[in-house]
Amino acid sequence: MAVDTAAASEAILIVGGGPAGTVLAGRLARQGHAVTLVGAPRAAAWEGLSPRVVEALRRAGCAHAAEAAGVPARRLAHWNGATSEHNEEYVLARAAFDAALKRDAQDAGVTVVAASVARLGKDGPLWAACDAGGSVLGSGRFLVEARGRRAPAAGRVVAGGPRTVAVVRSYRGAPPERPVSAAASFPDGWAWMAAFPDGTRVVQFLLSADAVPMRAGLIALHEELMRAVPEAADWVAGATPVDSATTRDATATLRGDLVEVDYLRVGDAAVTIDPLSGNGVFEALRGAFAASAAVATLLASPDDLPLVRRFVEERASALFHHAAEIGRAFYRGETRWTDRPFWRERAGWPAAEEPADNEPAPAPAPGIRAQAVVVGERVAEREVLVTPQHPRGVLTIAGVELAPLLKRAQVVGEDALAGDASTQAALAWLKANRFLERSSASTGP
Repeated sequence: MAVDTAAASEAILIVGGGPAGTVLAGRLARQGHAVTLVGAPRAAAWEGLSPRVVEALRRAGCAHAAEAAGVPARRLAHWNGATSEHNEEYVLARAAFDAALKRDAQDAGVTVVAASVARLGKDGPLWAACDAGGSVLGSGRFLVEARGRRAPAAGRVVAGGPRTVAVVRSYRGAPPERPVSAAASFPDGWAWMAAFPDGTRVVQFLLSADAVPMRAGLIALHEELMRAVPEAADWVAGATPVDSATTRDATATLRGDLVEVDYLRVGDAAVTIDPLSGNGVFEALRGAFAASAAVATLLASPDDLPLVRRFVEERASALFHHAAEIGRAFYRGETRWTDRPFWRERAGWPAAEEPADNEPAPAPAPGIRAQAVVVGERVAEREVLVTPQHPRGVLTIAGVELAPLLKRAQVVGEDALAGDASTQAALAWLKANRFLERSSASTGP
């Protein structure tokens, strides 16, 4: 393994070509870093994106990816015996979407290498990614592991939800008048369908892992489920299968060992969430913004590793547990099959502490806490204001840091702080969240 030491000494190497890796690569390149992104073309997969994801792509400078999302589809839900239509979502093939993300990264100045990494290791102080023949595909001083669920399990599993597997098959039929997606629950799981403008229809069943056979039995299982779930049969009426059935892991997992002085795991390589509990692509985009600050901080100041580690691990844990609670609420919303193992297990995870005597749990009191946050393009420790709606805390409103403003208001009074529109907006937030009603002592750490 031969590495160009001079060229790689200040470079960042990112392995993995999905949303987390490519958006992070583009962001770091725009900050002036030399970035190499190595990622193999994605196998067939499909995704539903909420409108906020497409807007986030535009804000991140990913014009090609936003355009690849196409037009929004109707989103239908068949849940707990009722049918409803909820907003819209964009349905897309991930291979084309990821290719568009790579074009956005190239436009930002990233060196993109479309290849599979067979070996990843260090040559002295530098990381290097090699192909099966030992040729170096990319190298750098700092490594970002962004290969999603396929990333080697270097990080220990800190927490995990019920083991869930998606069984997927695509069909070809008449093009719909408008793209549409739908979800439906059934006794042993739930299903998702997307109908694309070209007539492709994708049907995915989410099941307990122990209900999924080896590859040889996947087609038979998918066909059995198509017959058993009435909505699924309607989804593909007049369409014919165009490939075999495949599987993908859909288990919620939180990993540890996410960051070292020259290494960071991002996206699904760090946290995976149940598909019912949120949009993984949106969280990958949010994570890319946080990750860019973590990488920039470690490159500039390696001694800040403890602070960056706290920032990365607290953020990952908060995402994992928040998504788990959202998913539990959706699973509990299906009450027809509470005795079935699939629903019973997921409606009870994570275990929730029930208030005594059916009384509502008291809301956490507002307060101030020291938190690792992003300030500019770096991770720093600042005091943030915590509320029940913002358990990780709020640093600024309208660009004004809240904790110093609150402390000044407690000394000189709110009326003495009349200022510009930004200050007034921050004061209004403090008042709305009852911080100005509290004494200095009660808002202490």
